[in-house]
Amino acid sequence: MKRRIFIFTVLTLLALLNLGAEQAGEHRIFSFGIVADIQYADKEVSGRRRYSEALGKLERCVLEWNSRELAFTIQLGDIIDGNRTPAATLKDLSSVLDVLSNLSTKIYHVIGNHCLTVNRDLLLDKLGLQSTYYDFSHSGWRFIVLDGMDISVQGWPEESENYRRAKAYLAANPDAASYNGAIGEAQITWLKERLEHASKAAERVIVFCHHPVLEEASGKSALLWNHQEITELLNNYACVAAFFSGHAHAGGYAFRYGIHHLTLPGMVESPAGGNAYGIVDVYNDRLVLNGVGTVKSATLELDSN
Repeated sequence: MKRRIFIFTVLTLLALLNLGAEQAGEHRIFSFGIVADIQYADKEVSGRRRYSEALGKLERCVLEWNSRELAFTIQLGDIIDGNRTPAATLKDLSSVLDVLSNLSTKIYHVIGNHCLTVNRDLLLDKLGLQSTYYDFSHSGWRFIVLDGMDISVQGWPEESENYRRAKAYLAANPDAASYNGAIGEAQITWLKERLEHASKAAERVIVFCHHPVLEEASGKSALLWNHQEITELLNNYACVAAFFSGHAHAGGYAFRYGIHHLTLPGMVESPAGGNAYGIVDVYNDRLVLNGVGTVKSATLELDSN
């Protein structure tokens, strides 16, 4: 009898310790899939960019995502590379979207510079987007999707204000890369409003953008034109936990002012037979990136709420 009481007591204590661990952050809240720079095109390999192989890699990625219970998936931009003709480029986009249509969960799209080899309005229609920047929420988290090509020379008519502002910026900054862009004033106003909303609602925030905003996480050439302005804005909000981006195909990571800046390696440059994507498990006290291929696994510690 005493032995049974002892065993029962030990099991009870273990159960209480397990419950305490879950309350401390051990319980996974939800997970989401993530991929950057699929950059598919029906054309030959160029350097490390294995354009046509990306479709098969994406198919394997979708199979893995479908085997997991995911809240959603996020595509971080440059879904295609662009091809010889507009018709060939649209065919490439259709091929990628056909693969992604097999997903068992909702996918959210980020606009990248290569995405804009398709007309902007047509691209939004194909991706099922009302706007190139938007937000959504899940389980106490807010996810903010930014358009880093808002002010750019790609995807806009030459007579448009956004195009003219981009040309003026490039003229004043001759070392700036024309394949990058900036977040415009209207989008910045919107971003502030969404961050204020998240703060008041006690939501944590993850920001998604094709372009990185921190040099240490990507290198200088991939940065958003107004990266300093956006970084300073995000640093003002304690609710921002992470900033996920693509564009710099080698990937990168940095931690600044309580924000994890993670640049995902590009699928297009993963080696033959390899891959590049991940699944992020969200806990109360951390984000756990389960990487596949050139995407390395990582644990991003958070302040517990």
